[in-house]
Order: sequence, then structure tokens, then C-alpha cells
Amino acid sequence: MDTRKTIIDSIYEALRSDINTLKLKPGEKISEARMAERYNVSRAPVRDAIRRLQQDKLVLVKPQIGTIVAPVSLEKARDICQVRLLLEPHAAEVAAERITDDDILILDKQFTLLASYNNEEIKEKCIYETDSILHRMIWRLCGNNEIYQIIDSYQDEIHRIRQSTLKLANRAVPTEEEMRGIYKALQHKDPLASREVMYDHILNLKTAVEEVLAEES
Repeated sequence: MDTRKTIIDSIYEALRSDINTLKLKPGEKISEARMAERYNVSRAPVRDAIRRLQQDKLVLVKPQIGTIVAPVSLEKARDICQVRLLLEPHAAEVAAERITDDDILILDKQFTLLASYNNEEIKEKCIYETDSILHRMIWRLCGNNEIYQIIDSYQDEIHRIRQSTLKLANRAVPTEEEMRGIYKALQHKDPLASREVMYDHILNLKTAVEEVLAEES
């Protein structure tokens, strides 16, 4: 195994997690020297990890300033939601036709786990994890790799939007009820219902983003 690649991967994943959970806030400077000290490595693997984050559009490299965490753009989030409204209901419809009993079993276990949590903080984390599992399964089952890649490329941005701004809209996005609606439609292998509940699910996110945009304008 390439030890250097493993180190770069570890630093990349740690920084990506810190950015998505807002431990590193939008606009905050990332010091190569400080990160190298933190992870007890040279600057080279930190630089490579930052380059990957730049490709993910999670950081920006500014002349005479250095590397900063990319700002959260609600306008971009609204545009992303519009793309998802065009693609994901179709993906859910096709997924309902192709879903297997093994796939349904995976969802059964995940939603049982979600229902078992009483602690709100833990439950919120599980909601996001369940949402990711549900959507990724749908993208895979729809059999269109272009749809998968397009929507998957938005996930970091959407996660940061949820963490940093959507709470200002005083609504949970996604809601457990919405996800269970999608889950049940897939469980019953109902293409039309899957399309409809997915559309409503994405529309709720878009509406929440627009509410925050209206408040800030």
C-alpha cells in the first residue's frame, strides 16, 4: 500500500469532514503549516489534500491570502435544487422498478436504526446519513451514471447549506417523514409514488433555501 497516498487520503477526509460540519467555517483560512503540525506530517501531503479539496470546490486559493474555506452560496444551492428537481424524480421512478429485496433490506435496517434513536443530536446525524444512503441507492438503481455523477458532485455543497443556513428557515431538511415516504414508495415498488414523493422532498429543500434568500435580501 502507498503510505503517502494513505496519509493524503486521511488528511483530505479529515479536512472535508471539518468543512462539511463547519468546524472550519466559510471564509476561514487554512494554514498548511498549522495543518502539517496538527497531523504530524510535512507540508507536501497537506498541499495535495488541499488540492483535492479545491477540485471539490470546498476551498479557494486566493493570491496574497492563501487557502480559505469556500463561502456557502444560497443562490448556487437554489440552482442545484432546480437541477435535482429535473433529475431525481425520474431516478426514483426508475429505481422503484429495479429495486431488489436485498436493497429493501438495507433500507429496512437503516430506518430501523433511525427509529431507535431518542437523542436529538444523534438522530439528526442519522437523518443525514439515512438521506445519503437513500439517495445514493436511488442514483445507483436508476442505471444512469451521468445522473449519479451530476447529483453526487453537489453533495458537499448541499450538506454545508443544511448545516450553516437552512436552520435559519426554522425547518428540518430533510425531514424523517419525507424520507420515510420515499422509503415506503420504494418498498412497495411503486414508480409513480416514488416520483411524486421525491419531487416533494427536493421541492421542500428548494423552498427552504428560497425562504432564507428572501430573509437576507
